[in-house]
Amino acid sequence: MNNYNQKIKSAKQKVTNPQAINFINTFLLHRDINREYFLLVPEEKYDIHLVNNEKVQSDSPRKNLVHQVDTTRDYINGILKKQLLFRRNEEYTDLQKPEILTKSQLIEKFDESTLWLISVLQQKDIDTVSVKVPWNTDFTPALQMIWGLNSHEILHTGWNLAYMDFLEIPRFPKLKIMWG
Repeated sequence: MNNYNQKIKSAKQKVTNPQAINFINTFLLHRDINREYFLLVPEEKYDIHLVNNEKVQSDSPRKNLVHQVDTTRDYINGILKKQLLFRRNEEYTDLQKPEILTKSQLIEKFDESTLWLISVLQQKDIDTVSVKVPWNTDFTPALQMIWGLNSHEILHTGWNLAYMDFLEIPRFPKLKIMWG
């Protein structure tokens, strides 16, 4: 078992809330698919755009990975600060110049965000935490709010599938098991 998988397994063992365990197990199914995709994209293809014309430039795999890290951090900070804010115009300082980061550095940040998320869900009182979210005037339980991140992860799996076809990356076992 590689170091990442060992860290994930160890972190998951410290989560005690049944709802948090359910979320983590589901989220990691999707997160691991996206992680494997990013590992399979050749580093020299990290800045390719699926659409690149005078009207639209789609996110590259690099920007997509950075966005997934950024959004994961937004949800974590939402739990910690009791308010979910999406930082579209206010990037995290270590992600401000993603073009200078290598593929392995980006995947390391992806992994760190996953481990940080699990560590936040280890809180004994996680079921009492409520968060102010943009889509509701009332506070929302953190363990309900976090499912938005799971949906976001699935959305990126779809986006990554389009890139896999574009880059001629074959479907891999984890992806086939989940999505056929």
